[in-house]
Amino acid sequence: MFYKSFPLLVIGLWGFIVLPLPNRVSAITPLTRAEIQDLRNIVQLIPKDKLKKRPARKLDAMSPGDGLSTGRASLADLRFNDGSLARVGEQALFQFLPKTRDFKLSNGTVLLLIPPGKGQTRIQTPNAAAAIRGSALFVRYDQQTDTTIVGALTNSGIEVSNKEASETRVLEAGQMVIIIKGEFQRLYDFDLRNFYETSQLVRELDLNRQSPVPTADRAITSVQAETAAALKAQPPIKGEGVIENPSFVRLTPTPVTSTETKPVTSTETTSVTPTQTTPVTSTETTPVTPTDSPSK
Repeated sequence: MFYKSFPLLVIGLWGFIVLPLPNRVSAITPLTRAEIQDLRNIVQLIPKDKLKKRPARKLDAMSPGDGLSTGRASLADLRFNDGSLARVGEQALFQFLPKTRDFKLSNGTVLLLIPPGKGQTRIQTPNAAAAIRGSALFVRYDQQTDTTIVGALTNSGIEVSNKEASETRVLEAGQMVIIIKGEFQRLYDFDLRNFYETSQLVRELDLNRQSPVPTADRAITSVQAETAAALKAQPPIKGEGVIENPSFVRLTPTPVTSTETKPVTSTETTSVTPTQTTPVTSTETTPVTPTDSPSK
């Protein structure tokens, strides 16, 4: 297997598909409703039984089949009946499906915080798949390049597959995988501490447990316990380069191993170019081009 050095990647992420995790049994709490807990700028509610969108409002209720779309520099936080939180970023199209724990992301980025013990949660993009039983991950799908990016924030058996399920990877906390046109490209390590300190995607969620006042939200507290444990357990990320732009996270390649699927090979670079550049010292770099940046 061959992996190029890739020190930079924008974490303004949103989208992908989820498949079942094998040989694991837990109670399933279906997603039956959601409420818009917070929103910023242009957010549209897409009712499942109506053709026209309407401007979303804080505390709007959503039913399975309803969707949200967001404009540039926009954001929406959804809270579900099981306590899960979905933070939907800019220029995204997101919905949850009836009688399931399935989400669909057709464009943009979403951060999912799933309390442990609620059952398998699935999120779908047009070219990839991921399953989570708790507790935290981010997903981005870019329609223009048919690219899915999935990053794990906890060691909770996050399983990612391509659309045909011909390849599968299980991510550990601080690992990110890229899928382009249904093909796995690379698996990278990223610095969780840097991510929590600089990314707008997780702003005010205290996933690194820095606040002296613990939250009274039991669902979020259970997720924070796992994100904080994963952060503490992550060894230092080694690699050349200094990242000053908070939209970036240092990444270094890590080998992909799997006994169930064929190895991921990469001979082409991922075309992603950030809107702002940051000086980086690296023996090898791969240009990367996101269409979105994290919501502000």
